[in-house]
Amino acid sequence: MITNRQELGVNELRRHALSILDAGYAGVNIRRLVRERVSRDGSTLSVLDKTYDLKKYHRVFLLAFGKGSADFSLGVAEALGQYLTAGVVLDINPPRLPLWQATPPEVEFLLGTHPLPSLQNVSATSRLLNLARQADRNDLVLVLITGGGSSLLCGSAEEMSETVLITKQMMKAGAPITELNTVRKHLSSVKGGQLAGVVYPAEIISLIACDICCGLGANDLSFVASGPTVLDKTTKAEAVSVLSKYGFNSSNFSLRETPKDEHIFARTDNILFACNEDALSAMQREARHLGFSARLSDKRVMGEAANVFLPHLERLKSGEALILGGETTVTVHGNGRGGRNQEAVLGSLVKSSVRHWPSESWLIASIASDAYDNTPVAGALGDTLTLHKAELGNLHPDDFLHRNDSFNFFSSVHDHILATPDSFNVADLMLLLRI
Repeated sequence: MITNRQELGVNELRRHALSILDAGYAGVNIRRLVRERVSRDGSTLSVLDKTYDLKKYHRVFLLAFGKGSADFSLGVAEALGQYLTAGVVLDINPPRLPLWQATPPEVEFLLGTHPLPSLQNVSATSRLLNLARQADRNDLVLVLITGGGSSLLCGSAEEMSETVLITKQMMKAGAPITELNTVRKHLSSVKGGQLAGVVYPAEIISLIACDICCGLGANDLSFVASGPTVLDKTTKAEAVSVLSKYGFNSSNFSLRETPKDEHIFARTDNILFACNEDALSAMQREARHLGFSARLSDKRVMGEAANVFLPHLERLKSGEALILGGETTVTVHGNGRGGRNQEAVLGSLVKSSVRHWPSESWLIASIASDAYDNTPVAGALGDTLTLHKAELGNLHPDDFLHRNDSFNFFSSVHDHILATPDSFNVADLMLLLRI
């Protein structure tokens, strides 16, 4: 939930915007979704519309990795109860628990780093794989996968060093996540379906919270955390092509082909557990409740962050709430500090015609669904008041945009959005309002 609503909500339009954004966060709240979508009645485990008889298995293991996977695991472990044998969880934060509640004794919670992997991640992944290798044909392994898993799940020191190098360069160049994860898969011993190979022939239920632009096809799930349990359709040759595109010599990297034998995945059930539609639909309902004509315009927004809202703003009508989701990119030219959500709002303030619209008649906002926009803020909002504060402070938004310094711009005008990290990472949530 948004924690600085009182400071930001100085007029009605801002308060409406913050209510709509908060509804998005509530729509992908981790603990709530797990309670609604995972339950057990006796020995019958229900996950969404599927059921599994836990009595069939000798042991039940839990493997989890990605941002928010610790809280995800708590809910699943609670549902499994006495049927859970052991688990290993790898997240950037420990589980969020009240002081009187302890973590399940069967589950080991480990911490790693993101967005770049580290030796800490390698060590934690080794612990996770040691448990995975214990599973046999008579066992069930629940794998919980969330965004950020590509960095957290790291199979070796060699993979770590190579991944750090290519991630820094490709992110700076604004590479889409599908290209980056294509390379990551082929540098790894655990991604691109290879974790499923480790667990085979045990049965796998893989619950995936999608942080990429879902809806492009079933193979989307193979890009979430670089698809450790999903049959990979990309090839080593494609990874070579991507590396070449960004100026790398592929012969300098230890590329490998990912497993293509379908029998490895015959006992794996990959389930889309949460995605940005959960958040965007909740935002749309709240906007309509507040009296706006709410339109869910695009669930797969991609492209350069600074330009991404411009065509949508041109079509924004009075009384309308335009709701979008997706994952933009930032091509870094300057040495500033920021994130793609802050850059998207700043770019709109600089490049669009909204600054000439009537005062307090419009608002632009964009937030990271996991409350971390490459900096310790969720994102930002921008409106006439933002521009007025910039003018009073003799701040020039175009200079900040040129330096990719959106963080310091919004810090100066006090229009950052802050939120607690209680939600699944399902890409970014975007809102355009006009009255």
